[in-house]
Amino acid sequence: MPQTNKKIWNCDLDPECKARKYGMEALTDAELLALLIRCGTKEKNALEVAKEILGDQEGFYGLMESNRSSLTAIDGIGQAKASLLLAVRTIVIRASQQKRGPRLVMNNAHRVAEFFMEQLRYLKKEQVVLCLLDNKCRYMGQVVLAEGTCNTATISPREVYIEALMHRACGIILLHNHPSGDPTPSSEDRTVTTMCALAGENLGIPLMDHIVIGDLTYFSFKEQGLI
Repeated sequence: MPQTNKKIWNCDLDPECKARKYGMEALTDAELLALLIRCGTKEKNALEVAKEILGDQEGFYGLMESNRSSLTAIDGIGQAKASLLLAVRTIVIRASQQKRGPRLVMNNAHRVAEFFMEQLRYLKKEQVVLCLLDNKCRYMGQVVLAEGTCNTATISPREVYIEALMHRACGIILLHNHPSGDPTPSSEDRTVTTMCALAGENLGIPLMDHIVIGDLTYFSFKEQGLI
């Protein structure tokens, strides 16, 4: 009888099979990402595309910084897959925030910085966020006020307090990120803080703090006695 060659299937080379057999913890970063993107291109399978993504983005940390245009520039990542990856990033951020509770009391800078850290620390451009508080200093929600360049995002007290009044906030906290990772406030940051604090006093909606988010670090105007 003629001998036939049979291709031997190795489950360990298939991320989905490997996950079922050993659990998600056994998968490499590329294998986890391959499970999400599912398929590759004519030239590359999903695992090869995943390795390319992680190489281009410098791992999951870089992937958290990615935007739609940088993702779709990668061969094998179209609009649908980019949306999926961005959705996963947003889920991670929201899960981190929801873990702390929807009515979290925002009465100290460390707690506020921790709440917003994953949302802001990866951004490559400055973003200004308004945190809305009720009369017991509890989190009501947030509004993105401005998005700028890699080193500046401009707002005015008028923009800040239009949103605060519209949402019936009793107090507010301003936050913005420094993409450099260094949260040291600029002279413009200090000026805006002073102007917003004064406007808040006049309107009866106090600026409780202005927090600058760096890379796993922060600067609080309140902690430094500047508010």
